[in-house]
Amino acid sequence: MQAPAVVSAGGFAYRGRVLSLSAARWLLVLHAVLGAAAVAAATHWVIWLWPLWRGRVPRRAALGRFATIAVALYALAMVVGLVLYPTYKARVKLEYLSRPSSVIDDQAGRRLATDELTDRALGAPPRPVDVDRARRMVGDAPIRASKMARWFDTKEHWAAVGLLLGVALVAIGRAWRPGPDDPVAEGPVVVVVVGAIVVALIAWYAAIVGLLTTATRSF
Repeated sequence: MQAPAVVSAGGFAYRGRVLSLSAARWLLVLHAVLGAAAVAAATHWVIWLWPLWRGRVPRRAALGRFATIAVALYALAMVVGLVLYPTYKARVKLEYLSRPSSVIDDQAGRRLATDELTDRALGAPPRPVDVDRARRMVGDAPIRASKMARWFDTKEHWAAVGLLLGVALVAIGRAWRPGPDDPVAEGPVVVVVVGAIVVALIAWYAAIVGLLTTATRSF
């Protein structure tokens, strides 16, 4: 782990604990694995709760176990994400996503590389390097990068809501343990099932936005 770094971009300064490139990448892999496991566990939890809508009671032990596993994986993924966040903010958001000049330079470089490889594949003589033309062809890439940064921040807020909701549902599940002959309709069926669906949807949303951000720019 490196010392606190000061990054200035777009008029903003950020001081935070920035990880080394190697550590950040390995933690990102762990974050992705835990996120995928959380999505799978939350989805399985929702499927397992579905019989409650039809008045049937799933096995009580499994009812609490699946909720605990899903929320625990969700929490672990979020903890790793929080460790990574200062590095993301410094190296991805401020240095790239919210900095139009960085996006333009990157996209222009890719355009020039594409032109070079195309000429080589066609056996054509290499065209003159025209950096200004490449920069003009970037289009709305800076706007799309800025939107991705906002989506990522929104995802972080929703992830926190999902964790709180998941913990509350685990507590409700431990307090409400219907027996095979108990009237299910008298219990908090709607709260438990709809809450689990919301947690699963947030987990899916967070995973998709995280993947899209990584596809746009990583460490």
